[in-house]
Amino acid sequence: MACVDKNMVVALRYTMRNGKGEVLEDMMQSTPVNYLHGSDGILSLLQDQLRGLKAGDKKQVFLSKQNSEADDDFVFDVMIDNVREAIDEEIILGYPVQITTAICNDDCYCYEESQR
Repeated sequence: MACVDKNMVVALRYTMRNGKGEVLEDMMQSTPVNYLHGSDGILSLLQDQLRGLKAGDKKQVFLSKQNSEADDDFVFDVMIDNVREAIDEEIILGYPVQITTAICNDDCYCYEESQR
């Protein structure tokens, strides 16, 4: 089973809370967010905490700004839906793409930006 690491496309859902516990964003019931691990798709501090996780893993991640009030801290409840190797085009572009044949001939590949 693939693990979150550089040049892997990760699909995840999350809930983000501030230091007071107020929900700022809840993506748990939504379509997973896709990003290319090792790119600038999500916060690098968050990426560091997700390395090594596999599909089905859940993790609570605490992020805080240095020299700030506790209210500026963030808590992410993350669930990994899928991890797969990135294709060359995704590595070049720096974000996930979705291959489609709906607008192509058999001799070409067309790419659409994946949901991020």
